[in-house]
Order: sequence, then C-alpha cells, then structure tokens
Amino acid sequence: MSKQVVPIDQVILQTMPQFQRIAEKRQLVRWEEESQYALQACKANPRLLDCNVSTIQDAVINVASVGLSLNPAAGYAYLVPEYSTAAGGSACQLRISFKGLIKLATDTGAISWVKAEVVKEEDFFEYRGPCVMPIHTMNPFAPRGNTVGAYCIAKLKDSDEFLVDVIAEAELQKIKSCAKTTKVWDMWPDEMDKKAIIKRASKQWPKTKDTERLNEAIQIINEAEGSDFDGMAKLDAIANQILTHIKNDDADGIGEIWGECTQEEQYQLWTAITKGGWFTQADKVTIRSADAEYKRKNAETEDVPESVE
Repeated sequence: MSKQVVPIDQVILQTMPQFQRIAEKRQLVRWEEESQYALQACKANPRLLDCNVSTIQDAVINVASVGLSLNPAAGYAYLVPEYSTAAGGSACQLRISFKGLIKLATDTGAISWVKAEVVKEEDFFEYRGPCVMPIHTMNPFAPRGNTVGAYCIAKLKDSDEFLVDVIAEAELQKIKSCAKTTKVWDMWPDEMDKKAIIKRASKQWPKTKDTERLNEAIQIINEAEGSDFDGMAKLDAIANQILTHIKNDDADGIGEIWGECTQEEQYQLWTAITKGGWFTQADKVTIRSADAEYKRKNAETEDVPESVE
C-alpha cells in the first residue's frame, strides 16, 4: 500500500463512486457533506496525510456503510491515524464513539434509548437484575475514586421494559489488554468503558431489519480496536483451562492447550496485563516450561518411525 502522494482532496474524491452506491441505498449520509468533513479532518491532522492511501479511502467508504456522519459537532465518528503492521506504516481508522453506537442502536428501531455509565468507588450502585433499572447515585462534583465497573440500560421500543447489562472493572481491563492499542483507552478510559459495555449489551437486544448496521459498526470497531466479546469469551475459556492445569500441576495439559492456540491467541493471552489479565509472572514461567516440554515430546514422537509388519 502506498502512502498519500497525490493531493488529499483527490484521494477522497476517488472514493465517490463506491461511497455514493452504498449511501444511496440507505439514505443516511451524503457524499457532499461527508467528503468535506473527511477533507477537513485530514487537513486539521497532518498525521492523517501520512497514512496509506487505501486506508484513508476504506475509512471514508466505511462512513457510508455504517451511516454515521463525520460531523465533529455530532461526535459520532472520527478519522484517526494509527500505526499498522498490516499497512506497513500509518493507517487511517474510522473510530466510532459510544455516542455513535447509541445512535445506531436507536436507529435499529428495537431500542428507544440507551444509557451507559461508569461506576466509581465512591458511588452507590445496586444492580437489581437484567430487566430492572439499577440504582446509581453519586456526587459528580467530588472525587469519585477509581472505576469499579460499568453498566448499560436500554429501553425497549414501544414497551415499558428495560434491559440492563453490567461489567466489572477486571473484565474491562481484560478487554483493554487485548486491544490493538491501549493509547485510546489511556486517554479516554470512561468513554472506552461505555463503548465496551454497549457492544456487549447489544448482543441481547431484539433484532430488526436494521440491526445489520449496528453489527457492521461493531465489526469495524473490532477490526480497528480489537476486543471482540466472542473472542474474549474464547480466551477466557482457554485461560481458565490452563489455570486449572497449573493448579493441578499438569504440565502435559498446559502444553497441549497452549500448543493448540493460534499465534494471535497466544499473543493476546501472554501480553494481557497482570491486573485483570489472565496470567501472573509465575504462571507464565510454568506455561513456558510446559510448552517447551510439550514441543520436545512431540518432536521425539515425530522422529519415531512407524512400525512395519
């Protein structure tokens, strides 16, 4: 992929045919406005001009796919430059905010409104079940302490019923540790916590013909940021199996499970931060030893010729 060597307005203009084909089907965003917002974003942030051309164009086309405006006044979505190994340098990503996710959720027609909040140490929070409004009181003008979790409330369309989902800080930390970059999490932790719980809660909301837009947006977020909840559940299951084998001093079990993981799964499990992550340093020493022994045994088995009658 080549870097941007032609004027940025020409780079964006090249996306017009594909953008318009997608946008015209849904009638949610207009090329005339979004191309200008994209151009303004690139001129305001010189780092975007260093991004690979194809990533800039893909991000602009994704605006049409999800139907969220780049209008900075709305705060639904942004063009953000990030380093990408796959792109071989700086890549432009379409970042969808928690506000954008909320808009998409209400646009589906299944949800009247959505509210996500972060709970701090000094707050009072009482969870009263998945279909009852929780009690959350706080003093917004005083120090509230560290985050202990987050929750999401969704009111069903044409109904007095609510759907409530909660997430603990330890799980949020696991999600953060599996993100492709933690920079955004470090800069805007509360906003990323809200986005995380909205993504998870959305899996339980009623489906409509427009749910596809929300799912597309979540897919774009996962590709750009990582932290897909289905992937998280799988990693959690793998980690729990390994921890059980560590507890039982079963090196063969550890080596077998670890050996069956993909390189990406191993990387995410290994680099997860200790606080809220999966493995302590002692666990990692045990895993490393078990993995080496497992590979040695497999190598010896492969060297043994099959018996011949």
